[in-house]
This record gives sequence, structure tokens and C-alpha cells, in this order.
Amino acid sequence: MSWVETLLQKSCDKTLTKSEVLHSLFHMIEVNENTLNRIETNKTDLCSELEELKQTEIRDLNFHLKYYRSLVNYINAVSENKIIEHRT
Repeated sequence: MSWVETLLQKSCDKTLTKSEVLHSLFHMIEVNENTLNRIETNKTDLCSELEELKQTEIRDLNFHLKYYRSLVNYINAVSENKIIEHRT
């Protein structure tokens, strides 16, 4: 995932810290979880086309949640020292 390190490096160069990057990812996770919960709890009877669209949206949100969580895990595993080394 060297592109993640590059992204993190660019973020650091623009004065974003590891904590700020993680905060942003946590925000995206929260937004996606809230949207997913709203869609899943909506019990409105939909026509088949809309139901298919709803299921597609649920799959997309689940994909994004897994993606953001994996980024959080990866970034958490990168030590602050390693990030600082790349900056200098």
C-alpha cells in the first residue's frame, strides 16, 4: 500500500497529522454507517427496480465501510516515526 504512504506523506506535507487523517476516515465511516442504517431500517415496500437499487446502494456502502476501516487499520499500523522519516 505504498500509495497510502504517499497520500499520508502528502497530507503531512500539507500539515495534516496522522490523527487528522484518521479523524477524517472515522468521519467517513460514521457518515456511511448512518446512511446504511437509514436505508436498512426503511421498510417501505418498493417496486422491484427500486429494491434492486436499494440493494446496490447497500453493497456499495458496505464496500466503502470495509475500505475505510482497512485504511484506518493500515494507517494505525504505520508508526509516527516512519511518517516523520519520509518527510525529511
